[in-house]
Amino acid sequence: MAEYISTFITGFGEAVSRELVRQLPGAKVIAVYDGLIHYRFDGDWRLLRQALYLNNTFYLLSSFPRGPLSFEKMVRTVCREKHRFLISQGSYRVRFSRENQFAKVDKGIVLMAEKQVAQQSRLRLDRVNPQTEIWYIIRSEGAGFCGQLLHKREATEKNLNKGELRPELAYLLCSCAHLSAGMLVCDPFCGYGAIPRQLLTGFSIRRVLASDSDPQKIQALKKGELARKFPGLSLQTADVRQLSGLAEGSLDAVITDPPWGYYEQIADMEGFYREMLQELYRVLKPGGTLILLSARKAEFAGALENSGIRCRQRIDTLVNGKKAGVFCCVRE
Repeated sequence: MAEYISTFITGFGEAVSRELVRQLPGAKVIAVYDGLIHYRFDGDWRLLRQALYLNNTFYLLSSFPRGPLSFEKMVRTVCREKHRFLISQGSYRVRFSRENQFAKVDKGIVLMAEKQVAQQSRLRLDRVNPQTEIWYIIRSEGAGFCGQLLHKREATEKNLNKGELRPELAYLLCSCAHLSAGMLVCDPFCGYGAIPRQLLTGFSIRRVLASDSDPQKIQALKKGELARKFPGLSLQTADVRQLSGLAEGSLDAVITDPPWGYYEQIADMEGFYREMLQELYRVLKPGGTLILLSARKAEFAGALENSGIRCRQRIDTLVNGKKAGVFCCVRE
């Protein structure tokens, strides 16, 4: 069975492992590191491109156990082995990464690694604009890998509106809720619709309530393809502190990314979160789930006290380079 490694947003190892097994029948997780998963999969590798939560994906040529590693040792080991390259035509280059940073390596080692690829494939060397890449990777945990880059998810930020969630992050937030199709799920800070989109397209949730205090954003969503394609999407302008259109105990889950107070004028962030939680407690069913993303971790943790909503897990992650937390909570 072929082995692969893929990178993902830091902190989401549990969710990525779960989604990988759910989406790819027969896939088996070997190891999970911070932001990287090592797994077996015997199906068509092109299916890995469809996994939104995976960023860079590599076909594994060789792996190295934890311990003192050097690029020279890794290259010499790989050169003694026979390898099959999944992408065997076109151009290539060799790259070296140590602890998520590209590293400078002795020229002789680079030439040795390049020669090995040329001898075992029909690939031609192109150090500037290649069609595929061979990476030697040394992790901070001490593990090492040599793999062929199969897929690199292009950065989405340039196509997003200011403050809009990246699709892969929205997907992982939804995964943390352990959803099932019959649930009624709400995003009361829907903004540009990143979370509702993943609920409807990635998890087949048939009933999604999306609201926002900005009527222009709601109007734009009503005119968009998401509302046309999914009749189960309900959109309304509403303040999260007064969701008068929702009955008490009507929601199975709330998944949302509320304001952090860095770009909005919110004088008392913890007070705002307390008022929000009071209303979410009212509309969530007992045992209902709240998944919330915020960089204001201390303020949200303070607001949770005596709210009737308990945090069962916090995932520390990065959002656009800023430290943030995903609070996985349950309504008691």
